[in-house]
Amino acid sequence: MVKKLSFLTLLMVTIAVSSFLYGSATAQFWQKPAEKATTSKVNGGTLSTREFVFGEGEVYWSQQITGKQDKQPHVITVPIQGNSQNMLFRYRAYTEDKQPYWQSVSLDQVKELPLAAGFVETEGRYIWLGMPTVYAHLGQGTIQEHIELALPVEVKQKAKGVELEIKLPIRAGYTSEMWALDSREPLVPWGEKHYDKIWLALDVSQNAKWLQDGYYYKSPSTYVPTSDTSYWRIPENYVLRSFLYTGGARAGENMAYVMLKASMLQQEPEGDWKTLPLSQWLSDDYGIPEGFFDTRFNTGAAELMLRGCQKYNEEQFCQAAQKYSAYFHKYAAEHHYSAAGVTEGWLVADYAHPAKPGIQTHVSLNHQLAEINYLYSSYQQFGNPTDKDLADVMLTGVINLGSKWILPNGDLHYAYFPNGTFGRRDYPTLTYNDLVETQRLYQQLHGMEEPTIAQLIASKQVWMQKNNIAYSQ
Repeated sequence: MVKKLSFLTLLMVTIAVSSFLYGSATAQFWQKPAEKATTSKVNGGTLSTREFVFGEGEVYWSQQITGKQDKQPHVITVPIQGNSQNMLFRYRAYTEDKQPYWQSVSLDQVKELPLAAGFVETEGRYIWLGMPTVYAHLGQGTIQEHIELALPVEVKQKAKGVELEIKLPIRAGYTSEMWALDSREPLVPWGEKHYDKIWLALDVSQNAKWLQDGYYYKSPSTYVPTSDTSYWRIPENYVLRSFLYTGGARAGENMAYVMLKASMLQQEPEGDWKTLPLSQWLSDDYGIPEGFFDTRFNTGAAELMLRGCQKYNEEQFCQAAQKYSAYFHKYAAEHHYSAAGVTEGWLVADYAHPAKPGIQTHVSLNHQLAEINYLYSSYQQFGNPTDKDLADVMLTGVINLGSKWILPNGDLHYAYFPNGTFGRRDYPTLTYNDLVETQRLYQQLHGMEEPTIAQLIASKQVWMQKNNIAYSQ
């Protein structure tokens, strides 16, 4: 028997059903925010600020202090008018077995807020506060958090309300950051649908960090540099994906725009997003150094840009998506293996590095499918026939190998290798979801199911059922 769908699986089903209509509606009414970025000298360091003022009056701001000397903290004050007995701070806490749940504290009962991201809520004022964060740069797009240096937000009672006092340490060799999204209207419709659970799963401060220059994820032990408290800037922002596809929350709609702008600034002039740390296993297996190209992360980042193009009708996001498409066309032409059949197909290598042009890496089925899906979606958005042509050639590569992808137990091989063999253990559901999306797009463009893709879906589905793995249908 198959287990009940997990909440995240249910969320993805909801996303698939509602995303197109919601995105179209958003683009129709979206008003581009006013933006401002500044850099200035402060006592002991450099202050970098970013601000977005949205059409409905919400303001996103971030402040970053890069310390050159040890000085007194940089202070940010946020006055909030009203009765502090009616002011709550809602944040994500954890049980002893590390399960998250929503916890609330009343601002009239505390002198400082828990060291966590959360929501200050009172009548007429709603603020999503980031977690004060202090870190050191380790290089190669990696930071090391120093939570022992971070200072909790202080709550000061005033005659007409409270004042939040945020102190960012100024320490030589360290960077301190804080951000917030401020609104006169509720940012999240708590209690409606599944929003409480959805937002509980969105991590911007624990296993992942939202910082001024992008989204950082907990460093794997196989990356260099790494530590127990290090994070690396990942091209594909998982929280952003939820914001773009879920909809229904003012906070998500505005933050998605901010996050896309940060991602766009990290895109290379050539059109890709580099993985800056060294991957030890890619280095050992293929001799690939740091700063490599990862097709899955890149295609994921580009797909989010494409979604932002559709959702916000933002020309810069559209251009960023097309820029990646042009890069990938060139990459695929230079880094593919031919799969013989009635029509030649291409299998595009997962990884590459400009300093190692002769390296041949494997082709993961999930990477190949994600690239196909992106190209088909790009074709639907921009109408460039070369996107569809390349997607068709790559799909033919998958089709020409046909049932060779299938293991005796019904599961699928993870990857095809340059010597013509298959191997490695596939993900439980990721490749299945990619296959379903490929079939959906193929049907839209060709008016029929693709038989080999249907065969792979059916085989993976039976394997998941036998192994009691939850999946969406």
